[in-house]
Amino acid sequence: MRAKFICLLVSLAACAVETPGADPAGDLTFPVVTEGSVEEAAVLAFVNDAATTVTVLDDEVPLDARAATNLVARRDGADGVWGTADDAPFVSIADLDSVPWVGSAAIDALLAHARANGWLDAGADQRNAAILGLVNDATTTLAVLDDEVPLDARAATNIVAHRDGADGVFGTGDDRLFASVAELDMVPYVGPSALDALAAYALAHGFGDVTEPPAATPCALISEVVEAGGNYNKAVEITNCGDAPLELADLGFCLVRNDDTTCSDSVSVGVGTLAPGAVHVLCRSAREHLNDPFPLLAQACDQEVGTAASFNGDDRLVLFADTDRDGFLGVADPLLDVFGDMARRPTDTVWADQRFRRCDPAPHVAGPFRLDGWTITGRYEGSVYDDLGVPPVYDCAAPVPGAEGEDCTREVGCEEGLRCEGVPFDGSGDLGKCIDPVDAPGVGDTCDPAAPCADGQLCAGSTLWGNGFCVPGWMAGRFASTETVAIPETGAAEPGLVVYGLATVPMDIEVVVQLDHPRRTDLRLTLVDPNGSEAPLWDRTPELEATDRSFALEGSIARDDMVNGEWHLRVEDLVSGETGTLERWSLFIVSRYD
Repeated sequence: MRAKFICLLVSLAACAVETPGADPAGDLTFPVVTEGSVEEAAVLAFVNDAATTVTVLDDEVPLDARAATNLVARRDGADGVWGTADDAPFVSIADLDSVPWVGSAAIDALLAHARANGWLDAGADQRNAAILGLVNDATTTLAVLDDEVPLDARAATNIVAHRDGADGVFGTGDDRLFASVAELDMVPYVGPSALDALAAYALAHGFGDVTEPPAATPCALISEVVEAGGNYNKAVEITNCGDAPLELADLGFCLVRNDDTTCSDSVSVGVGTLAPGAVHVLCRSAREHLNDPFPLLAQACDQEVGTAASFNGDDRLVLFADTDRDGFLGVADPLLDVFGDMARRPTDTVWADQRFRRCDPAPHVAGPFRLDGWTITGRYEGSVYDDLGVPPVYDCAAPVPGAEGEDCTREVGCEEGLRCEGVPFDGSGDLGKCIDPVDAPGVGDTCDPAAPCADGQLCAGSTLWGNGFCVPGWMAGRFASTETVAIPETGAAEPGLVVYGLATVPMDIEVVVQLDHPRRTDLRLTLVDPNGSEAPLWDRTPELEATDRSFALEGSIARDDMVNGEWHLRVEDLVSGETGTLERWSLFIVSRYD
């Protein structure tokens, strides 16, 4: 009886091994590796590699010998030889999982081996190549991306529009093939989930071996434009938006001037390489001369491009892939980014005297140009050159309404209960100041040295009549220019200064100047208001040797003229023999409502 019982146990054990369907690996019940992921690409790259033999899978991974044998047998096809016509490489994790004796445990072991042996990098390369091969392929239509991959319809539409260029036709001169997955990721509505879906579809449909597009289609953007007046205060910053170093010789830059609709002046962009995320600054000239260009611009400039950067507020700027490296935009040279619309000149110099800093990496190539993806700084603000030569940060967060006393624009406005006051109407600036429109007690009261105004108020008119009336403190302001301006021998200089944030008309006007001139008695200084009215300050008088301060008491500057706008100081040298400079000057103005 005992002998029979032992035999029964042995028989049962033998039956357990031979019973069909008892694969201990089982089917995948949860995604050990996500479809379309770098991990999937890494596992597939390892399993499909010619060096991955049964011995490697069995002994080094290690897998169950039956799983290792079945994987290689399936991959190598009927002839059992890798690299022949009947090969059947694996295209997805699901494909791998369909092999007998391969399940979650086997795939987990394959992934661990791939991680430990550097296959993740190879997997990432294969994944990226597959994605780029898919989106750059002529057969990848909107319907394929929208219905088969599938993507969000907006992502699919934007991918095809980017790739096919302005004419919407694939295979023409304006095509912009994706040079990197980073460039693809910049397309609106394309993000991690879309990239995973593209990778899963591309790997499953054999795009993994597709050659990446040529290096002549780089990912580069215009990331900053400075048009700050003068002849040379002009700069264009270019950034490498790809994930690989960029040959600067593969880029071209051109200026579309006035009514032209193609490049008026072109140049090849530099030599050497530009690292991913790095910037390269073009300027007209880096040779500083009397703040034209300003020192910060000159310091940031990497390459002088002469007249190609001689742009004004209505000229368009073009960055293109210079495929033949001849420095000119040819029919086979894809457009990379355009500041403005090449085919249309603005009706005014809308981009003059401003700094534009890119906050949205989506390129613009053709059609109406919008500034939604740029932050704008006026030339008279101290920060106009601070970011030049610094890699951009892509953040277009909505501007916050200003608090009391802060700068404001009509578009953004101020906090509740405040008003944006004093934006110039002469086009010289778009800033005002946030003010409380409710007058405090004492505003409007008469005042003089013996009866001063309350705290936070000023006595308007005291320099004119010795007495006046009290106005809120915001109605006064000091405005200064630190630009060094040359005073030519027997010539004149007339620098400007924008006044903003005041009431409507001037009352008290104080001018302070700092001059460097050996004979100040040769000079005549005149203040010119935004309306063109003039007031003499010094006229070849010894007084200018003794003081740098003057009140505009005489002349035709009326106290009911516009106060907010661009004021000018005309400095004339009326005697030959000496030259000098105006180092700085300032205006202190007390205003009122008309």
